Amino acid sequence: MSAPKVCLTITAQMLEEAVLLAREYAPFIDLIELRADHLKAGERANISNFPKQVDRPCILTVRRKTDGGVFEGGEQERQALLKELTNFAFVDLEKDITASELEHLAETSGTGIIRSAHYFEPTSADLISAIDSQARSKSEIPKVAFTPRSAADMAELFTLVKQLPKRDRIICAMGSVGFPSRVLAQRLGSFLTFTSPKKLSANTATLGHTDPISLQQIYDFKNISGKTALCGVTGWPLTVTSSPEVHRKFYEEEKLNALMLPMPAEKIEDALLLAETLGMKGLAVTIPHKEALLPHLDEADEAVKIIGTANTVVFKDGRKIGHNTDAPGFAKALKTLIQKDSLKGLRTAVLGSGGAAKAIACALCKEGAETTVFARDLAKAKAVADKYGFASALLTDLTSDFKPDIIVQCTSVGLQGSATEGMDPIPQYEFQGREVLYDIIYKPEATPVMQRAQAKGCLTSNGLSMLIEQAKLQHQLFFHTI
Repeated sequence: MSAPKVCLTITAQMLEEAVLLAREYAPFIDLIELRADHLKAGERANISNFPKQVDRPCILTVRRKTDGGVFEGGEQERQALLKELTNFAFVDLEKDITASELEHLAETSGTGIIRSAHYFEPTSADLISAIDSQARSKSEIPKVAFTPRSAADMAELFTLVKQLPKRDRIICAMGSVGFPSRVLAQRLGSFLTFTSPKKLSANTATLGHTDPISLQQIYDFKNISGKTALCGVTGWPLTVTSSPEVHRKFYEEEKLNALMLPMPAEKIEDALLLAETLGMKGLAVTIPHKEALLPHLDEADEAVKIIGTANTVVFKDGRKIGHNTDAPGFAKALKTLIQKDSLKGLRTAVLGSGGAAKAIACALCKEGAETTVFARDLAKAKAVADKYGFASALLTDLTSDFKPDIIVQCTSVGLQGSATEGMDPIPQYEFQGREVLYDIIYKPEATPVMQRAQAKGCLTSNGLSMLIEQAKLQHQLFFHTI
């Protein structure tokens, strides 16, 4: 079977815009799906001309609302639009449609039929086993798009497809949990993978599309094969992660055939199952799984035992080995920022008591910083602080009277895409201009608390430098021996 094709799904309201988008993304795509259900009513009369204006084979789709589309007319009107298929390479017909006239027209026009089924209610992957029965002839391409309930369903999907006979078919899992199916279409034996233009991404947000440029530049999609080494990053909801981009630079520098795959998972055990099913070399672990991971490890390094969290798993000889690269990654990033070789004696406030705060507290202890841990829950702050002989206090107790040299913001407050986006973890604190603020969040580039600190002249940094430094160590663990 040939490598999966990259299909650009265009959901524009105007054909002129659709043509412009097709031309913009042409270097990165093989096919174009024109979602005619998104076109304004007056534009639909001209859809037959669209394939002549773009330099790629096209799929005609007019999706019903029941199948995730936006077409509001009757079925007779919809099928009349589908009859404009003559210049299209493919037409998408749902598996329940009986339309012999359409099918005959497709056959005489040389237009292939994609026979599709969509399952928006979360379900098991076992429905994939019957995918080929959807096709009404050997020439039709069956398509199933389903919403997995969990990363465990994704593991089941990648296992089940190995039992299917070879033939052209389209398989995609929808939503953020299904994202691995978009990148690893080759492992699924899928005829294509769907993408969307960035400017229209809101129209396909629930489907789990990425854009064609990111698909190639971050995941090197065209070069994925059975020999591609896989690593993953997991967390929940994992709405934001730059890890695949950071690790891509390492792979390019060393000319490695490898990629890092985002794997949103509500339960860490599901992420581990998917990683092992895919034969991954390693897994980067983020919020909220850094502590929940520990009982699932077969072995852990000394840092994990001290800190009580792990952000890295190496899969080796059937064993799961845990590491913590957050602590050394943070120390290196902070010392580079303030241009010092040591943090000894610096008065430091750590905000938060979660996995990242625990790793950072450990790093500050090793560096000899005078540290106080501030958190919303005093008992949790105390639990982190007492391990290293630090002081602890409530987050609301942090005022300028504390006179910190450094504030390290380790909570998720202000994180892009979270419930606290746009919020400030210490609104009561008045920056004096002498403090250094290090916020481990890196999206957005500047959180509200960073903006306040910058306005007062403080030296600030987001967490991108920490991400890069700890990622360097992860990469060494995944591919080399430290």
